[in-house]
Amino acid sequence: MRKPKDWGQPCPNPDCSHYRLIHRGNLSAISTYMTQRGKRRIFHCSACKRPFSETRAPVFFALRTPEEKVMMALKMLLVKVALSDIGFVLGVPEATVLAWLRRAAQQAQEIHAHLRRDLPVTQVQLDDMWRCIRRQPAQQAGPDGDSTQGSTHGRQWVWSSFAPEFRLILAALVGPRTFASALQLIQMTAAVVWGVPCFFRDGFSCSLSALLEVYHTFQTFPRTGKPGRPKQPGKEPHPDLV
Repeated sequence: MRKPKDWGQPCPNPDCSHYRLIHRGNLSAISTYMTQRGKRRIFHCSACKRPFSETRAPVFFALRTPEEKVMMALKMLLVKVALSDIGFVLGVPEATVLAWLRRAAQQAQEIHAHLRRDLPVTQVQLDDMWRCIRRQPAQQAGPDGDSTQGSTHGRQWVWSSFAPEFRLILAALVGPRTFASALQLIQMTAAVVWGVPCFFRDGFSCSLSALLEVYHTFQTFPRTGKPGRPKQPGKEPHPDLV
């Protein structure tokens, strides 16, 4: 019996049960079309019944400009060539070069997000660095040096989580030294790591509360048979949280 060819393509439809899964036997080539680089295929997903292109949403998709010219513009941007100089050399408007840059940046972000998934990190260092981003009339910080909630003065901090074993920055953001910023950093970190790593942090008062908010389990209490409402479930630190 003839088996269908495995094209090694994932379905790009987020609502499909085979979204981003390959080697599932759900794809078949239904037609082709010509591009500047040659023939391309149109696939059909049997799970969601939707077609899609072989080169869907890449940097060069549906561009009439040769790929070599686009790559040359992006390389010139990497070495800090001015937009006006790139436009003069390649004979294209500056707005076109910026459009190519936005396409490449979006594709790079998607690749970066795909690669930073379920990282086997065992240690995470949480840190923050003070930066004065905008000056306003001075406001007093709290007794421990932390910014007050809702603060909009110049005491802004650069927050980061770092995996020393991979020399990789897992997450970063800019915000005041408050519980909300600490919680956002830990949530961003938890989204890219696998399991519960060991966290290292200085003595910031809100770090522990933010960690418990993200990494916790619910403890339920059995009924006692006594009159009154039963005790509500409570949050307990995750057993793997160190």
